[in-house]
Amino acid sequence: MPRQSARRFATSIVTVSLLFALVGFSLPTKAVSNALTQTVQEFVQSGAFEEAERQTLLAIEQAHQSGVLSVSTLSASTFFEVGVLLQSASRFNVAIDALYVALDGFTRHGQLIDMAKTLHHLGTAQRFLGNYEQSIGYLRRAQSIAQTQGILPLNATIQMEIGLVQKEQGQVQAALYTLKKALGLFRVQHDDKSTGQGLATIGDIYATLNQFSEANTYYQDALQIAKTSDDKPLTAQILGKIGALLLLKGDIEEASEALKYALALLKENGESSEISTTQAWLGEALVKTGDTEQGLMLLEESLAVAKSTGQQKLLQQSRLALANAMMSLQQFDDALAYAKNGTIEARRRGDLRSQLNFLSIQVKALAAKGEFKRALDIQSVLQNIREEVLSSGSEVAIAQLQAEIEIERQAQSIQVLQKTKQLALAEAEQLNLRTTLFWSTLIAGLLTLFLIWSRYTQRQQTIRLRREVKQRTKELEQKNSELQTAYKTLEQVSLHDSLTGLYNRHYLESQLPGELKRSSHANKHQQGHNERNQDLLCFLIDIDHFKRINDEHGHLAGDKVLSQFADVLREVFRQTDLLIRWGGEEFLVICRHSMRDDLPQLAERCRAAVSDKVFHIDDTRSLRVTCSIGFSILPPVEHVSFEESWKSTFSVVDYCLYATKMSGRNGWIGVIDTNKALIGDVQQTPLDKKFHFKQSYISTSFNTLSSINWPDE
Repeated sequence: MPRQSARRFATSIVTVSLLFALVGFSLPTKAVSNALTQTVQEFVQSGAFEEAERQTLLAIEQAHQSGVLSVSTLSASTFFEVGVLLQSASRFNVAIDALYVALDGFTRHGQLIDMAKTLHHLGTAQRFLGNYEQSIGYLRRAQSIAQTQGILPLNATIQMEIGLVQKEQGQVQAALYTLKKALGLFRVQHDDKSTGQGLATIGDIYATLNQFSEANTYYQDALQIAKTSDDKPLTAQILGKIGALLLLKGDIEEASEALKYALALLKENGESSEISTTQAWLGEALVKTGDTEQGLMLLEESLAVAKSTGQQKLLQQSRLALANAMMSLQQFDDALAYAKNGTIEARRRGDLRSQLNFLSIQVKALAAKGEFKRALDIQSVLQNIREEVLSSGSEVAIAQLQAEIEIERQAQSIQVLQKTKQLALAEAEQLNLRTTLFWSTLIAGLLTLFLIWSRYTQRQQTIRLRREVKQRTKELEQKNSELQTAYKTLEQVSLHDSLTGLYNRHYLESQLPGELKRSSHANKHQQGHNERNQDLLCFLIDIDHFKRINDEHGHLAGDKVLSQFADVLREVFRQTDLLIRWGGEEFLVICRHSMRDDLPQLAERCRAAVSDKVFHIDDTRSLRVTCSIGFSILPPVEHVSFEESWKSTFSVVDYCLYATKMSGRNGWIGVIDTNKALIGDVQQTPLDKKFHFKQSYISTSFNTLSSINWPDE
């Protein structure tokens, strides 16, 4: 029978049996269970994951309606098998649903060993989904049963899975300790496959700590065990990790070749989650080697798989790989987008090391775009996280654990070596028993000496690591101090005008929104009170005939006038007021915590101070200048957003300044209020018409309002 027809036939059996069960009939339990398992397996193997999930959910619904699995058409073991199949295909959510049903059935029948196995798989599935607390809960329950029942192999496997969860949570010290215990259990059982997986996981931790040499040592040991055991899936998985390590070190060409070979092996022997993980690494490597189209395709595939299956680790890895790829393509906005999403998720999960990776990319991207202030802000956050990782990582304790794990690794290597030697001894014994005994004794002595020497070297390494941690801490403090100094220097340069020493527009844009919000809030809460000193006053001041100064005396003279003009403003206004060089000969002043009724007095004080000032342009020459001023309250009318408030205010003061110049200069015109009721029948001014004010209260240094020459609308 063709494969497709067989699959349809099996699907029909499952569907019909479920319908029979719902109406009170049943087919033999074993036949129905086998049909469901076979159908799901065929759908998984052919890539029809949604149909596999649909059949599973239909069976789960039937189980729930039956109430108790002992009278259900399908057995708990069937749901366990189906859950494991879906888990291998990275369909974790439905796999968890099936495993829940299996766990319920095993619990009702008191099948403790099966309960432990099911809890183990539930913990693994929740780890892939990033639900680490739930994962640890299931694994601890499974471990308790395994220990109570004395099932050493299962206990060791669960121990390693707990170490994996702790690694994903960034708990380096706890993960190393757990994995060390698991390695010891595997060595006692002579479980080579699990030993290889454990060594590879420790290699992952070393790679996370950027200890590339140590990571490679553990990967190579794990690879040797996998090859010796002829475990192709494990071999492919470790080859992918080695390729990722080369990528992390910057050996792009070697990484690309290694990852291509690993991906080919995984597609023959590996699980879908491992394939997607390796695709993400390979995609980043291909982009960096110039194969952009193929690389981005692999990266987008990995990201899509992560989103559809809910694998949080794969999702973060894909984002990181895409961000790195976009940086190499100089697509900095896209790199920032991926890095920001990764940072948000890492912060939500409390993953400090992932935050370091994503924030580092943000700093590089912002620096490349020339946004140095934002880059420095993120660099400060990055520095704080580095210090937190350094202080929370218990580096000395980790170094000691690393030394203990190294001894365990060497003991495991010795055990592998002993296995090999035992085979040789068995063959040689037939030829010469005495020679065999001699060499066995000699090898044992050498191995003993090797262990003694190894313990000594590890102790020395621990001492050296402690010194290095202390030295690196001092270096980190020095770098932090240098960063603070650089930030202050950059802030001074970026926020001040170099000629006058006044603030520039960037400073105004950073300070004004907060001041506007504070003023609005304060005025609302002071309604009905006599004190009204929470207004913001805005002055736009322009030096009259400044071009004539440059033309007659030169630009250096003009620069000196601008510098001395800034000194006059400092004398007239308070230190708490914002003095801004707006551009050329124009200056902007924002008075905080002021009263709007003081606008005319302040404008006249400024005008008079400038008029009385003698401006010295060199040792023999001096001159006098005047200024024109436009002013307004900020904002003249209430607005919802800062942008609208500032735009309307600047338009008003600019219009008033222009009117001052047209009315003869050396004076001021401004708006004190736009809602103040005036006595008598007062017609609207051109300013009211232009800005749609009902009736404004205008003050001027000229004789009357009628003497003002307003600009054309």
